[in-house]
Amino acid sequence: MTFYEILNKYRNISFSERNKGDRFERLMQSFLLTAPQYQAVLKDVWLWNEFPFRKDFGSGKDVGIDLVARTFDGKYWAIQCKCYDSNTQITKADVDTFLSTSEKRFRNVVVKK
Repeated sequence: MTFYEILNKYRNISFSERNKGDRFERLMQSFLLTAPQYQAVLKDVWLWNEFPFRKDFGSGKDVGIDLVARTFDGKYWAIQCKCYDSNTQITKADVDTFLSTSEKRFRNVVVKK
């Protein structure tokens, strides 16, 4: 099954926008962990609700971050996923919370496996 076939399937079987978004976030997590162009770069990719340090960003509210990736050299990437129709344009308002939250820096973060 191609990426686009999976995406269309998710759009058809999702029972709500939230459900579609959750499915899409897990799809993106899997993609980032398995795509050859990222396998040598990304060590970990967490869903936001699984990210060990989300409480440092106010875990009780929507901070606009859907995934967090950690590179092999210890850098963190904040990722926002949008599963919009292919004809939809993403506006600044759609990503404002993400932009303001993703500018925060981690202090003394150590992830233990």
